[in-house]
Amino acid sequence: MIQIKAVGDRLRCLVLRVLREESYGVLELCQILDTGQPALSHHLKILHGAGFLARRREGNRIFYRRASDIGDLARAVLVEIDDIALPTDLNRRIEQVHDERRERSETFFIEHASEFRVNQARISEASVYAAGILELIERDDLNRGAALEIGPGEGELLSALAARFRHVVGIDSASNMLERAAEKTAGLTNVRLLNRDFTDLPGEDQFELIVAAMVVHHLASPQGFFRQAARLLAPGGMLVVAELCSHDHEWAREACGDQWLGFEPQELKAWAANSGLTLADSQFHAQQNGFQIQIQSYRQSSKLQTD
Repeated sequence: MIQIKAVGDRLRCLVLRVLREESYGVLELCQILDTGQPALSHHLKILHGAGFLARRREGNRIFYRRASDIGDLARAVLVEIDDIALPTDLNRRIEQVHDERRERSETFFIEHASEFRVNQARISEASVYAAGILELIERDDLNRGAALEIGPGEGELLSALAARFRHVVGIDSASNMLERAAEKTAGLTNVRLLNRDFTDLPGEDQFELIVAAMVVHHLASPQGFFRQAARLLAPGGMLVVAELCSHDHEWAREACGDQWLGFEPQELKAWAANSGLTLADSQFHAQQNGFQIQIQSYRQSSKLQTD
């Protein structure tokens, strides 16, 4: 009964609809829903108390998402809420929040590309997770046609992929980051570098392998990333994601431009499943300073969901 009462308010229903696949901070939700913080905090407290929402503190910010451990009644309620069509102006404000996240990330890499590798090394050297990624690739019977790496960094993994695939693309929206990859891959005729946003690639491009190593925690919309990756995968293709597990090292946000302080494995799995991808394999690697890296591989499992 408490759960039914909790959704007996239009604004609370909209909160649950907005949080269908994404996680937002309190101030972001205020912007999206065009609502003052005191009123919204009251509604979030009710939804959290009724078990609909989970919250996570990242530094001095609290992010909300839908709870995964809910009963049949709550799940049935959410199915009905998901049929709600969001107003045009609300969708526009969601996109504004994502644009602001993207702008923060792009600005960081423009201003801090030179020291990024040093700061990233305080978490993990690229060689550590590159070896895990290549191990997952080698044990899988992939067509070795085209591969795509998102955010190739210094180009170490890109070079390794070039030795295993006929055609390799590295893509990054920050041109100064691509310059470093260009130095590493100079002379490799089967490597092409693109200075553009991954989400702008047309669906006609198809890849047997897509790799995102330490990338998703920089992105405005993790769910959007998985949907785009699923669109770009060739039939039977594989997506490999190397990511930080959830942590509380706030300094990583300032030093490395992180949007998110890592992810729970189930979060990545849920975003992949929403995009028609199934977890195929996983590894976990303990790193210095208390960090842990998860490497997950996914394969297409069903028709891509687009709604």
